[in-house]
Amino acid sequence: MRRSFLFLALVLAAAALLGLGLSQTTPVRVGVLVPLTGFAAADGMSTVQGVRIAADEINQAGGILGRRVELVEYDDKADPREAVNFARRLIELDRVAFAIGGSYSGATLAAAPVFNEARVPLMGAYAVAPAITLGKPYVFRVGLLGPVQGRVGAVVADMMGAKRIAVLTIQNDFGRALEEGFREQAAKLGLEIVFLEGYPLGNRTFVPLLSSIRAARPDLIYASGYYTEASSLVRQARSLGMTMPIIGQEGYDSPKFIELAGRSSEGVLITTTLDRDDPSPEVQGFLRAYQQRTGIPADMVGASGYSALKVMALAAERAGSLDGEALRRVMGELRDVDTAVGRIFYWTPEGDPVKSATVQVVRGGEFRRYLNVTDLNILRP
Repeated sequence: MRRSFLFLALVLAAAALLGLGLSQTTPVRVGVLVPLTGFAAADGMSTVQGVRIAADEINQAGGILGRRVELVEYDDKADPREAVNFARRLIELDRVAFAIGGSYSGATLAAAPVFNEARVPLMGAYAVAPAITLGKPYVFRVGLLGPVQGRVGAVVADMMGAKRIAVLTIQNDFGRALEEGFREQAAKLGLEIVFLEGYPLGNRTFVPLLSSIRAARPDLIYASGYYTEASSLVRQARSLGMTMPIIGQEGYDSPKFIELAGRSSEGVLITTTLDRDDPSPEVQGFLRAYQQRTGIPADMVGASGYSALKVMALAAERAGSLDGEALRRVMGELRDVDTAVGRIFYWTPEGDPVKSATVQVVRGGEFRRYLNVTDLNILRP
């Protein structure tokens, strides 16, 4: 009988030790919501590649709190309903520690309240709509807000000497946020908006709108959109003999824009967050890793996904915990964080980054630095 009790004690002790070992080696599950099919598939694939590169680097360096990162990826198709369903799955079934929102504003807006109510932190990679973080203490982002990016666009227009501006807006949360910031700053700078019109997502025929813009005789066009719409827009504008500068934004920030627009892309300026000419190890290391993994140059959304996971890993290490409340608290304390999408000076109480912006210009078939903006009066949300 004594031997039986001794054997049972040894079994229980071994089980306890195995249990301790299991808790230390159980991976940190990280949710990733990205559009891998549908109209936004190219952006979604680039984002998830950036997240995967970050996960590999974190794991090679010892993981998060000594635990390997395991990504749980879902294709939300940039659809708000899909995003909500997968957000619930990530929380209730997959039990993720936190999530990366690698989708557009509409899908991220829908998913954000789900994560916030569960107190599971969500880090948005590049969605620009201001309401994503508003009133949601567990929701953050690493990208520039749309109104901030719009203000930067107006500052660039003013620097170029433009006085009469045509504004063309894609009709969704992304476009409206950009237009809001541009119009606000343009009014402060005394710029006159001589044309203002919207167009639907997926539009490919811009000649009627461009003919009206030409009749308004603007000095410059400020046009929001994604690379598919933007490439059609600039190609058709140049074919009509419209030579005025065109300022876009991060939706243009893809090698596909240059490929599709061809020579018409030359000279187009964009406000974005990936400065290819930044010599910092964080930026250049990412650019090399992305090129090696994918065989194509990196874009802003890939860099944003990469940075989103790196920032959350930093917050967890600083907190010494994966508890949602601990991560939320530390995010509010982070200062001067250098990322692949620029320096983040700090996060506001609303979870929005106050960060540098870059203006890139297409030169010789590549995005190159035009100027960087670090004026907090412009960059604050």
